[in-house]
Amino acid sequence: MSSRFPSPDPAPAHESRPALDLGAPKNAYPEETAFPQDSLQALLGAVAQTAPALPWAAYRAGEKLHLIGQGGQVDVLGNWPVAIAKDTFEAFCREHHLHRWASGQGESTLGWVLAPQSEAGNGVVADLARKLGLRLQIDALARAQASQRVLYEISYLASSTRDRSAFLQGVHRQLSTLIDAENFYLALYESQTDKVTYPYYIDSTDAEALEAEDHEFLDRQRMSMTGHVLTTGKALFVDVADIAAAQEQGIFYCVGHRPEFWMGVPLKNASDEVFGMLAMQVYDVSRIYSVEDRELFLVVARHVAMALDRILHRVHLEETVARRTLELSTLNDALRHEVGDRERAEHLQRALFQITELASQPGDMADLFRGLHSIVGELLFALNFYIALFDDVTTEVTFPYYVDEFRDTPPKPRRGERGATEYVIRQRRPCLINHQEVLRLEALGELSVQNDANLSYSWLGIPLFDGDVVRGVLAVQSYSADVRYSLRDQELLTFVSRHIDTALSRRSAAEAIHTANARLEARVQDRTRELDHANAQLQHENAHDSLTGLPNRAHLQQRLQSAWQAFCNHGQELVVMFIDLDRFKMVNDSLGHQSGDLLLIQVADRLRHCMRDSDLLARLGGDEFAVLAFGAPPDVTAAIAERILQAFDLPFHIDGHTVFSSCSVGVVGADSQFHQEPADLLRDADTAMYRVKNAGRDSYALFSQEVRREVSDQMEQETALRNALKRSDELLPYFQPIIDVETGEILALEALIRWHQPGGNIVAPGQFLPALEGLRLIGRLDFYMLQSVVALLAQPEHAHWPTVHVNCSSYSITRAEFADEVLSLLREHGVAPSRICLELTEGALVAEPELARQAMKHLADNGVSVVLDDFGAGFSSLSYVHQYHFTGLKIDKSFILELTASPRSRAIVRAIVRMAESLDLSVVAEGVEDAETLALLREMGAGQAQGYYFSRPVPKEELKLR
Repeated sequence: MSSRFPSPDPAPAHESRPALDLGAPKNAYPEETAFPQDSLQALLGAVAQTAPALPWAAYRAGEKLHLIGQGGQVDVLGNWPVAIAKDTFEAFCREHHLHRWASGQGESTLGWVLAPQSEAGNGVVADLARKLGLRLQIDALARAQASQRVLYEISYLASSTRDRSAFLQGVHRQLSTLIDAENFYLALYESQTDKVTYPYYIDSTDAEALEAEDHEFLDRQRMSMTGHVLTTGKALFVDVADIAAAQEQGIFYCVGHRPEFWMGVPLKNASDEVFGMLAMQVYDVSRIYSVEDRELFLVVARHVAMALDRILHRVHLEETVARRTLELSTLNDALRHEVGDRERAEHLQRALFQITELASQPGDMADLFRGLHSIVGELLFALNFYIALFDDVTTEVTFPYYVDEFRDTPPKPRRGERGATEYVIRQRRPCLINHQEVLRLEALGELSVQNDANLSYSWLGIPLFDGDVVRGVLAVQSYSADVRYSLRDQELLTFVSRHIDTALSRRSAAEAIHTANARLEARVQDRTRELDHANAQLQHENAHDSLTGLPNRAHLQQRLQSAWQAFCNHGQELVVMFIDLDRFKMVNDSLGHQSGDLLLIQVADRLRHCMRDSDLLARLGGDEFAVLAFGAPPDVTAAIAERILQAFDLPFHIDGHTVFSSCSVGVVGADSQFHQEPADLLRDADTAMYRVKNAGRDSYALFSQEVRREVSDQMEQETALRNALKRSDELLPYFQPIIDVETGEILALEALIRWHQPGGNIVAPGQFLPALEGLRLIGRLDFYMLQSVVALLAQPEHAHWPTVHVNCSSYSITRAEFADEVLSLLREHGVAPSRICLELTEGALVAEPELARQAMKHLADNGVSVVLDDFGAGFSSLSYVHQYHFTGLKIDKSFILELTASPRSRAIVRAIVRMAESLDLSVVAEGVEDAETLALLREMGAGQAQGYYFSRPVPKEELKLR
């Protein structure tokens, strides 16, 4: 090589580390996926053959100019340099008397063709430059389209894939379609501990491999190339010479097999903190990455960083939720145990009361035994239950009550037997006998040998006493190994048996004395008690809500009337609060009405704890509650409202689900100047609550004169608008052209409503439409505009009009019958569906996405186009364009108005335009105010524009289309 030409800078290289074998075969992503160069080399080879003596060289532009082909006698000027620095290019041409031809234009020149100055007029070289430029532009466009697709696929992976490993495999697969990515790995970094993990590692050369999720710690005394990128936060592109030079200087070291080419890019989160890196490497010098490959890898790495950061954040959030759920589950188990103990105590107390009541009721001994069996069965397993009575004089044992799952008839009376019943009578104490105890007692002669096939697995007998004399035995038994009686059961049944003793004694005495009178008296007492209970229950139910136990609307109105009298007579302060749950319908729809009821019960309990003792909390119905605060000054009222909002900050736990539900609170204080009756307070509190709803919810608002005036003005405006909808001369469409950016031709019109009020005032839509959003009235206004526009298009003199865009609210597009109404209107007037285009903001897509999708598909299938308005202003994203049937986008005017002054706005608009082109969507730039903005849009390739630079919205009489 001639010394007159500078030598090229060394190319970047890759670091080698042990590969993580994730099951993918070597060369899983072959290099054939890179962009083919055959057509480019064929072009250069053809020129070299056509003019073999002509000296020339072709270079690809970039950070450096790289030689891609040459021809002629190279010794005329010496060997052409492999690379030329961009800032020395002009000096190089002057020094060597070279003429240059630019080849291909994108955002900058794509390449150059060089030849001696004497060949400046040579048509062969000029033709080569032209053809080379066309080839480079085609290659650049193909690379841009492929890059766009890969970035879209990565974004889709991030939103649709929850598994990090699947996401990384998908990224590797997509990246391999653009770059030689045979050797590719990702490292995650914890800066506090210098811990590095490798969740994804593919290497075709190094035999040693780390298992997935293995980790290491950075050695800052001998920093690897991976550690260098992680700690500096800067991308690193090095070749084998650079690696050797860096190792000599102690900057970083290559770990494992040394690559010919290595590049690594840091991954940063939203706080610009490094949390990992991506790296690629090749071991063959012929496969060294180009400048375009490096730049593309940087772009892909930024997108991977954003996507992976979201996935890691989501995983961290899920782990936190799981940990918190486990903590709550532990607390819940402890609570359940406590509740279980309390319930057992309550069951025991109830059983004792029932035994006492049973003893005082009329009836024979059989009724008493059945009742005792039922009560004991509520305390423990008593499927097999009997009561044996013992005659101390005759020593006879009888079985007046005997229930057994294997025996239909009770044992016959007996004497002198040595069964378990007699064993308890002899011992005069409770006995718990299992199979092993039976064998022991048989060996001692206390029990006779049992030959019955249905031997009980566990048997528990309790002696019954009359004074100090054993009168019988109460026994339960189990034939299943799954049911075993315990000492706790023995203690429980022993305790109950003392009350059974008393019950038996009382029943025996009651049977002996005036049985008939006792029955009659008991019957009268029972009926009186039931009647009193029924009356009390009826009065309570009439004044309280059956679900929450809170006072109901009738009770509230009764108390409000009394409080109103105290306010009018004595000036006692009176405050009414109206509380409405936010998103309660979503809980009902998603979890069911039973879960909704459980939520209301928990809400009522939380609200009780926010009240003072003197306040009245009531449920009005549904998810609405009200509070009467007696003698509450403003600071006390505010404190109550704040406590309510804080109480709703904590989640509700319903049937295994964690639910968050905020509330909106309206507050009004009684004022004799504006309130004439108690109902006025409920009305104004409800109005204040709805103001909170409209302002974003989860807050409280105090009703004031400003609110009163706003409500009055809004009602007046709604009334005037309803009247205007009945006329044809007030609500008129104005039209603003949509222009072809290149030719200036009018491609479409947008119909914008103007309200010509009777007083001569013309009101823009921004002054009255926001208050109607979500109401049925906005739907009537949408259809009114559609009728007006369709009627105009149907007139013969307007047959030459282009397509007219009509705005559509979220209320209309989510009505099931809206699409059919639009198509019926077009058929009625004989207007082709293609002459109407609906403009829709993202509000409907967020509110009722499925209903909006169905309506848009029905319209699109019948020829009515729909465009997404104000794109980029809210949460609009590629997912909307992908999921819904849009034919175009309208870029929000906030970006267009800043286009000449804001590089960020220019970048966003350019990205939207390119994305729309790749998806075959039309693009309209709203808000074009000057020629400079138009020129920028034309340079970016935007197809359509709209704004005051072309025309303000004008009535149809002033519209000029020709």
